[in-house]
Amino acid sequence: MTGAGFEEPGVPAHKDGGYRIGIDLGGTKIAAGLVDIETGAVTHFRRKPTPVAAGPGAIIRDVADIANDIIARANAEGTVPASVGIAVPELVDLEGRVCSDWNFSIETIRVEIEELLGISTMVDSDVRAAAHAEARFGAGMPHRSFIYVSLGTGMSYSLVINGQPWSGANGFAIHFASSSLALPKDDDTGLTIANAEDFASGKGMQLSFARRSGMPLADGVRTLESLSSEGDAASIRIIDEAAEVTGRLMAQMINMIDPEAVVLGGGLGCSTGRYREKLEHHMRKNIWAERCRSIPLLLAALGEAAGVAGAALATPPGDRRQTTKVTA
Repeated sequence: MTGAGFEEPGVPAHKDGGYRIGIDLGGTKIAAGLVDIETGAVTHFRRKPTPVAAGPGAIIRDVADIANDIIARANAEGTVPASVGIAVPELVDLEGRVCSDWNFSIETIRVEIEELLGISTMVDSDVRAAAHAEARFGAGMPHRSFIYVSLGTGMSYSLVINGQPWSGANGFAIHFASSSLALPKDDDTGLTIANAEDFASGKGMQLSFARRSGMPLADGVRTLESLSSEGDAASIRIIDEAAEVTGRLMAQMINMIDPEAVVLGGGLGCSTGRYREKLEHHMRKNIWAERCRSIPLLLAALGEAAGVAGAALATPPGDRRQTTKVTA
C-alpha cells in the first residue's frame, strides 16, 4: 500500500524526504513503524500486545526494543530516522510530558527512550496524533477545520485548524465526554449525576450489557451489532441509547465550534451498522443552525496507520505554543 498506509516490510523506504519512527502505545497493543513524513507511508510495521500487567518498566522496554529494531532495519537500507514519536492514551502537556496515569504510569517515557536509544524523542496524546495524521494524509486533508472524534474503549477528540491539532493552553484539549453532568430530577429531589463516557463508550456499552443481561459480552460492540440485527431488544436499546448520547454531544461540539467537517476514528467510530446510523441521526437532529446540519461526517481514512503516522509527526516541545490563525 502506498501513501498514507502500510507497505510490505521487505520494500525499502523511499530515499527522499524525512523519516521518523512512529509508535502508537495503546492500552492493549503497541503499533510502530518507520514513517515517511512527506507521504505518511509506514514501513517495517510492528505490532505486539502492551504488557500492562508487567508494569511501566516492561512497557518502556518493549517500546525501546521495537524502536531499536526498526532503526536497525532502516539503517541497513541507508535510512537514518531523525527522531522517535510516541502517541499515548494520556494527557500530554505542551512540554511533551505525560501528565496522567489512566492506563499506565509512564511519565518518564520520553526521557527513558532518549537515554536508551540516543535519539530525539517526542510524546503526544494519541487522539491528537491521529487527528494530525488525518489532517496531513487522510480524511481531513480537504478541510481548513474539522473535529476528530475517537470513539472506542474511551471517547476523546481533537479540534484541527489549518492542518494543526489545537492543543489548548496546557495541552489538554482532548476531552468531550469525560466530565460528569448534572440535571434536575423530574421529581425535584435533587440532581442526576452522569458521566457520558462511562455510559456511551465501547467499555460503557459492554458494562451496560453485562449489567442488564447478567452475561459478559464476548466480542465487544461487534457482538452488540450482531445481536441487534437479530432483533435482540437489550442490544438494540444499548446501542440506541449510547448512539443518542454521543450524537447529542457531537452536535453540541458542532454548535460551539462550527467546524467544516467531523472525522470519526476508533473502532466504534468507524463502525458502519446501527450505531453509526443512530449517532448520525441524533447528531444532525440536534445541530441548531439549519445550514450546519449537512456537515460532512467522515470515517477516518488511515485506520491503524493514523496513530503510527501521527506519532511520527509529534513536534518538539518548543514548537507547541500555538499561534494558529484561521486563513481564508
